[in-house]
Amino acid sequence: MDNPLIIFDCDGVLIDSERIYVDVELAYLADRGITVERDWYMRQFLALATDLWRERFSGLVKSHTGADLTDAEYDAFKLMVRTRVLGEVETIEGIEALLTRLSAPRCVASSTVMSLLPRKLERTGLDRFFGEAVYSGDLVEHGKPAPDLFLHAAERMGHKTQDCITIEDSPNGVRGAKAAGQFVIGFTGGGHWADKSGAPLRAAGADHIVASHAELADWLTQNTTAMAA
Repeated sequence: MDNPLIIFDCDGVLIDSERIYVDVELAYLADRGITVERDWYMRQFLALATDLWRERFSGLVKSHTGADLTDAEYDAFKLMVRTRVLGEVETIEGIEALLTRLSAPRCVASSTVMSLLPRKLERTGLDRFFGEAVYSGDLVEHGKPAPDLFLHAAERMGHKTQDCITIEDSPNGVRGAKAAGQFVIGFTGGGHWADKSGAPLRAAGADHIVASHAELADWLTQNTTAMAA
């Protein structure tokens, strides 16, 4: 593929934050006597649009406890999670080297709310690689797993959606990018994926799986003109 647009998810692809989200969210559930299988949870909840995530999470709590998650409880919980992420998050190994070599246009398309997304990139120093090309699910009517965000990113970047390669670490993100007609690489290099095979991502429709940014750089070098020598 010549001069593709490379679309990166943020959490779990650029920064190793999904492991923090998942650990804290599962601990929150466990404190309420709710135990769910980790892989199931990741398949269901990773990368969901904010409103949809809240609806499903609140429904999970209510189905086990019979009690609604109040606005105050939800806001306090999300503040705690976001504070931990901003305080602990680091880049995923190899991403800075990849972005330094990447010669193709690139952008971020993330479910993270726009009030937080740039702060994550600034906190890890990755903002310098993307400038203003940062798009949140807040900007579209339907977030992941709908295709809206990926179509929006392609349009704003001036690319046809079929000329985009999207890097996603979640089944919901893969589904959204595939629904947008994009080539999708499933990424299992984040700390939340113990199984690096990418089977859940492939089942969701990923065209290719990589387990590290070094592997991603090699694939882009061999199959596209996206990487500088």
